[in-house]
Amino acid sequence: MFFATAFAQGLGKRTPYNVPLLKMTLASDNQHDDFKQVKVAIDGTEEYALITRYHDFHVKTTRMGVERTQYQEAPDRAFVITEFEAKQLERVVGSFISTLEDFEKDLKKRRWGRCRHLDAFLPRFLKRFYFLVCAARNSLHAMPRVGRIPDTAYDVSLSSPKTDRRILMWQQKSDYIIKLRIISKELAYQLEQWRKKELNTSRRNPEIAYSAKAEEAYSLFVRMYFNFRPPPPVPPEGKHL
Repeated sequence: MFFATAFAQGLGKRTPYNVPLLKMTLASDNQHDDFKQVKVAIDGTEEYALITRYHDFHVKTTRMGVERTQYQEAPDRAFVITEFEAKQLERVVGSFISTLEDFEKDLKKRRWGRCRHLDAFLPRFLKRFYFLVCAARNSLHAMPRVGRIPDTAYDVSLSSPKTDRRILMWQQKSDYIIKLRIISKELAYQLEQWRKKELNTSRRNPEIAYSAKAEEAYSLFVRMYFNFRPPPPVPPEGKHL
């Protein structure tokens, strides 16, 4: 039914596949309108982590009912990424890296049906990733402001004309697709460095458990993906930020 409707609307084909992005949802922060609480699913279970500005929670259902474990943070230390937050970030970043690697390959092989399918999920994930990092570090400046993607820039839909317009703009210049591939690989690389050095290691320094280069690559990727003008400079292929 969807494909018949999409064809009638003149939309391009969507090729379904299992997008590896970890599921996240947002909830309002009652004490600060601009902040969001982020609920991060734990695969294969009904458990989830809830990351907020100060206290975080691990919630699961047991035979005795709902079990809620609280991880408290002192207000003057809430900018520090705790072990619990690092664990959740590491899981989310891992799913992000896998998705970026698939996306770069799809761009290379011009598999536009898969790119259109991904667009129903990736924009919302990018925005929620922004709020996740901001909540973990208790600062709306923890990520580039461009990552707070406006709702008008995308639809959570497998039949959105915005998806087709976005990808059509990529296709109009062959060098644009090359640059989008480069920055996709660069973001995956910088996220992996962040994960190895600061998130998934016993030697992590919680005082500096963030990556300026990953943040920069994230900003460049968002600007390229959404065709924000002017297009940003990207590093030469084979080079890093």
